[in-house]
Amino acid sequence: MNPVTYEILAQRIKRLGNLPAMPAVLTTLCEALGQKTNQIDVDKVVRQISYDKSLAAQCLRLANSALFRQRGDVATVREAVIALGLWRIRDLVFSCSLPMMFANVNSTVVKEVFWRHALGTGMVAQGLGAELGAKFPEGIYLSGLLHDIGILANGILFADDYPDVLQEARDKHLPLNRVEETVLGFTHAESGRILTELWRLPLEVSDVIEHHSDPHKQKTPNGVTVLVHAANLVCHRLGLGYGYEIDYGEAGTLQAIWGSLGESFPISRSFGEETYTALLTHLVSSAEELADHVFTPALVTR
Repeated sequence: MNPVTYEILAQRIKRLGNLPAMPAVLTTLCEALGQKTNQIDVDKVVRQISYDKSLAAQCLRLANSALFRQRGDVATVREAVIALGLWRIRDLVFSCSLPMMFANVNSTVVKEVFWRHALGTGMVAQGLGAELGAKFPEGIYLSGLLHDIGILANGILFADDYPDVLQEARDKHLPLNRVEETVLGFTHAESGRILTELWRLPLEVSDVIEHHSDPHKQKTPNGVTVLVHAANLVCHRLGLGYGYEIDYGEAGTLQAIWGSLGESFPISRSFGEETYTALLTHLVSSAEELADHVFTPALVTR
């Protein structure tokens, strides 16, 4: 990111100070995962989640969903932490708490649509990672879930200008980052990075968020960024986007999206068109099913 752009955005965010703060439970989880395994205070994590009854209920609901379901029902927060592990619990807590963090914040996008796409991108990226043998899979889902968080940040920080940016992207069927760059001089990927850095999330996650629209600009090639980039495009292509068609040109076809995985995941080259199309369709369908359990479906025009 351009240092000047970074400084301008960072100063504006700090000056306005009206973005949601990281909830204590998420701070606790991130701190816990930064410790050595034998030093993690599991009881503290369980207590933090249990304090918020709504959050605890949602975590249990997701823990028993098709995505995270273990053998046997998960009935308590402690059972969920033990059965799923702290990494997955972190993903569940983020999935449940982030929409609540922004629930009372005026936004320029329909929140249900936004979060369905966010969850879908996280799930599809995670599914692709599992299928293609990605290394260090712990950050894939969270990176996908948060890839567009800068859209919400921009809607808050630039409330007067951002609705016009979104409307132009919708009217012209353009990728949002192109319009942002032209009108604002920066993109939601850049403001999203700054927000997640202020939240003190892992730098690996912030780096994926900044480069999810164009992984080739990343200094060090990162398979997670490639997965999130592909998952984002797949969700838009197969109806789990923001309610309007985006013209990505040839790069937006399933063939091109799948081909973009080849350099980072050579095994993908062994998949025929029928096989990878069925896989991508299944992953998006599973994501939509889970999103129906978590978020109220919104009526959108596809």
